[in-house]
Amino acid sequence: MYKGMYIAMTGARLRSHEMDSVANNLANVSTPGYKRTSFSSRLYPLLEGRPEEPRAIYHNARAMAHFGEYRIDMSQGTVRTTGNPLDLAVNGEGFFVVESRGNLFYTRNGAFSRDENGFLTTLKGQKVLDTENMPIRIQGNDINISANGTVYVDGSLAGRLKLVSINNVQPIGDSLLSGNEIGTARGQVLQGSIEMSNVNPAREMIGIILALRQYESARRVIQSFDQLAQRTVTEIARV
Repeated sequence: MYKGMYIAMTGARLRSHEMDSVANNLANVSTPGYKRTSFSSRLYPLLEGRPEEPRAIYHNARAMAHFGEYRIDMSQGTVRTTGNPLDLAVNGEGFFVVESRGNLFYTRNGAFSRDENGFLTTLKGQKVLDTENMPIRIQGNDINISANGTVYVDGSLAGRLKLVSINNVQPIGDSLLSGNEIGTARGQVLQGSIEMSNVNPAREMIGIILALRQYESARRVIQSFDQLAQRTVTEIARV
């Protein structure tokens, strides 16, 4: 009885994670460069005498238990033309590199601006880095950025955007990702454009409806097991 309750509990908890993921996707439909996340899970047999699966949510269960993980959809979003010379999109593979509090992060959100010192930054103030991991300073009005990321200001070289490929990607918020650099990316920089999120709202709405239905099913199973346990205790007491 209690094994069944544990299974239903892990199922409900994982559906909750799935709904959180979908809700986050819907909240970022209009966020430039946002990459859709998904949460997937499956059953894993935890048998007596067998080492516990470290990703299992309920480690003491001796039945089928669930575990799951988040995945990031790295497909490209729609590129929208803005005409703003500081709006940049990556066509193909690659991520811009930004610095925040001494750490390097990666983003496809190229809605950049200049701070009070002339440095190229994200809208949150993180400095955009060049191929030497140095901030790019833009002092002038005529800004031209080539497809390979070379930045010219009033005809003078101001630096070259660092565009990299990464693995072990993890979202950290504000369209920023963490990961390990694995080399220079082959994508091209498009000036005057930004990449929109790759979230399909209709798909996410279907996903949240399915997850909610499964969550409710698991919750009802838990209630049934709880009621059965109460009845069992009551009947034993009568005996």
